Amino acid sequence: MVRPVTNDDTGLKVLREAPAEAAEIIDIVAIHGIGAHPDDSWCKNVGTAESPQWVNWLNKEDMLPAVAPNARIMRYGYQSQWFGEGAMRQKASTVAQRLLLALQRKRADYPFRPLLFIAHCFGGLVVLKALLDARHDESEWPGVFASTTGLIFFGTPFRGAEGMSQVEMLEAARREYEEDEVQGDILKILEPGNEFLQEVVDQFGKTRRQANKAQVTCFYELKSSNVGRIVGKVDRTRFVVSESSGCLDLSDATNKFSLSRSHFDMNKFGKPTEEDFETVGEVVRDMIRASPKLLLARSQCNYAS
Repeated sequence: MVRPVTNDDTGLKVLREAPAEAAEIIDIVAIHGIGAHPDDSWCKNVGTAESPQWVNWLNKEDMLPAVAPNARIMRYGYQSQWFGEGAMRQKASTVAQRLLLALQRKRADYPFRPLLFIAHCFGGLVVLKALLDARHDESEWPGVFASTTGLIFFGTPFRGAEGMSQVEMLEAARREYEEDEVQGDILKILEPGNEFLQEVVDQFGKTRRQANKAQVTCFYELKSSNVGRIVGKVDRTRFVVSESSGCLDLSDATNKFSLSRSHFDMNKFGKPTEEDFETVGEVVRDMIRASPKLLLARSQCNYAS
């Protein structure tokens, strides 16, 4: 059962400040998917059902902070519940605008600090939309697009989520909840062939043709998920996002890796020794190492032009 997202849970929350003595600070922002809690989305229980021990790999000292010791680590939260009590009518474009406003406030003193995004599922589409908006109006959102050096996507359905159709999900939800407790608008972007989804991915793909583009790594699931249990009582075990849908593009700056997990636990790690976390850690380290050189090349390119 997903915890309700309250007003205190939304917005950009700093999980760990960068050390005061850090020379080259980078901002890392994690964004969850739909129907998920902004904090719980990144937590894994390393205890038992009776005595749970929850680990959030974003701020556990021997996990992401150890991988990125000079990073200010944040997570962005939004109202993602689309069924049940407190269901919200939500769209990727709305969440993207709110994310940009939050980044503007948090990065006001350092708008051109290197920026790395980590996103799960729908959160990845929010990131793409936010970056497109920031690129379209750089005077309104200074530094966001120009300073983004790395993007890590966990199961983001760039060509739609094939596991369970929007119609199936809505029907399952309406069997369990009242009509006014089901807000299915947010699901539309996850449908294969959705025009808004195609436009966002295509438009972002055009930005990937330029020099000095951000590094991108896409992770895809190897285990199926019981998507039927999300909203109802009927088991429907399927892959939610396929390998092909979960890869943004085929450019030389895009890498993809498999994770031996289902869609709903591929963004949760409990120990630094987990093989999948070690892979993620290497990706983050490589992106951080490449950031200064990437930003320098961009600045020289802009100066020359």
